[in-house]
Amino acid sequence: MTIYLVLGFAGLAFLLVSLLAGEFLDGVLHVGGDWFSSAAAAAFVSAFGFCASLAQSADLGTPATLGLGVVAGALVAGLTAWLTRTLKNGATDQTPRTSDIVGYDGVVVSTIPEAGFGVVNVSVGGHLTRLNARAVETIETGAAVTVVGVLSPTAVSVARL
Repeated sequence: MTIYLVLGFAGLAFLLVSLLAGEFLDGVLHVGGDWFSSAAAAAFVSAFGFCASLAQSADLGTPATLGLGVVAGALVAGLTAWLTRTLKNGATDQTPRTSDIVGYDGVVVSTIPEAGFGVVNVSVGGHLTRLNARAVETIETGAAVTVVGVLSPTAVSVARL
């Protein structure tokens, strides 16, 4: 039972070191692409050690102890690899494009004349975007508007709220 506990704690220590030092084995043990990482290896060793220790303390016998340890280690390592890959491939926030702004509300910064352009500020996901704006009617500075269309990458059409 002691050897299994040592393996469990060694796996946790390896995981802690890899989290603090980064992927220090990246490229050295590059065996299975994204499926084999230091986090997955540490998860396997920890789960194997702790599960085998529990099985041995329940007097299940050596074959059952090893079998349960391997199954638990494989499941936890697979879950860890999947979570790691999901986090690495996750989307990041991007700067909004003009086409993303349609439907958002904004504020007129420079008066929009009936036949000309003014300026509006539109906040999308925390990004403040300043664009030229055209409207079918005159809209004064400070008025709330909504973006109803895109005229160009730097200009939108707006309507009063």
